[in-house]
Amino acid sequence: MRRDPKRLNHPWVIYLIGLFVLLMTLFVLAGVVNHLAFSHHGPGLLLPLVEKFQEKESDILQEFEQHRLAEEHRHFHRIVDYPQAPEALRPTCFICHSTLPHGKEKKIRAMLNMHTNFFACETCHLEIKEEEVVVYQWYSPVEENPQGPFFGTSYDPESGELKRTDDHLSQIVPFYKKDGKLVPTLHMEKTDMAKDYMRVRDQLTPEQREGMVKKFHEDILPKGPECHTCHATDGILDFKKLGFSEKRIVDLQNLSIKGMITKYDEFYLPDLFKSSDGSQLPEAMPPPEPDGQEQ
Repeated sequence: MRRDPKRLNHPWVIYLIGLFVLLMTLFVLAGVVNHLAFSHHGPGLLLPLVEKFQEKESDILQEFEQHRLAEEHRHFHRIVDYPQAPEALRPTCFICHSTLPHGKEKKIRAMLNMHTNFFACETCHLEIKEEEVVVYQWYSPVEENPQGPFFGTSYDPESGELKRTDDHLSQIVPFYKKDGKLVPTLHMEKTDMAKDYMRVRDQLTPEQREGMVKKFHEDILPKGPECHTCHATDGILDFKKLGFSEKRIVDLQNLSIKGMITKYDEFYLPDLFKSSDGSQLPEAMPPPEPDGQEQ
């Protein structure tokens, strides 16, 4: 009876070489497909199909983002990274106004924008009706009942700066008191509508745009309160109840910048870059170029 010859086992190196050749073939094939179908440097056969289903990024939102970055570098002496809430959990206001919304009054815009680290827009701009009862509390977009300690409430004894905490997302927010429950006043339900408005605003007539803007600002005041509304011993914010340290409370209630803002219309800085004969000394860094936007 004839017997089949015994099959010899191939060396394992042969299998590795075969696997390498297979992977290289798939890699080259993927590159060819990408070049033919999706690359802007090739025929781009499927690019029209992709662009049809891909949501176009708003030019307006890009412009606001560039404005936000420019504002950070223009108005603050030291730039530090601080946590941001996920985009889906940010208030509707930031869709149109960005995270640095104050830009009209050059004298105080940096200070006002600094407040957005600690307050929601509604804290200063909510129109409170007579029949409404409002309570100011800490609100977190990622935690239902934040306990703190919250950023901005105390100083670091070693550095003298605001003490770093694990909670940099919570802000002081007005809550409606309804039926024994506290309901945050944040305008979160209009986020999708605001995004849709930003996409189509250029297609609307001036009257239509004005109507939509009014709809977004139904209970919003265009101008916030004066400094002494909060920075005073009898202000609307109970700093002690909100968890602020004694030293921080004293500083906030006796903020010296209040008088500088309300008493003076012009600020004069010494000519640090002029020599004794009045000529301009070379600066270490050139001044920032204007971005062409109205501030």
